[in-house]
Amino acid sequence: MITILKTLRTLTGYILCGLLFVGPFVILSAFALFGSRWAFNSLYSIDIAICSICHGTKLESISARSYRLRNDKRYYYQMTIIDLLARPFDGHEHCRRAYKWENKVISNF
Repeated sequence: MITILKTLRTLTGYILCGLLFVGPFVILSAFALFGSRWAFNSLYSIDIAICSICHGTKLESISARSYRLRNDKRYYYQMTIIDLLARPFDGHEHCRRAYKWENKVISNF
């Protein structure tokens, strides 16, 4: 029961933070779909900001965090949902690839 409550708290935090960015997210997504690197980077920055606000992380996306903590049931479920939603845009195992990329790039910071 506690796992479910923690999961709901986390997802609620994501949704509330996401509501702050819904306008920019929609506009940036349209530009990103047409190949705008600036828009993609801006969307990625919003993802990192939401993860930072909800978890106090530094330079980690929600996808990478979900993969890193996948042994915890709530993050496993979260990772599964994110992978399902991202599949049409980014292919299979989005969270794993996000984690590997961020781990390589951010460790050089």
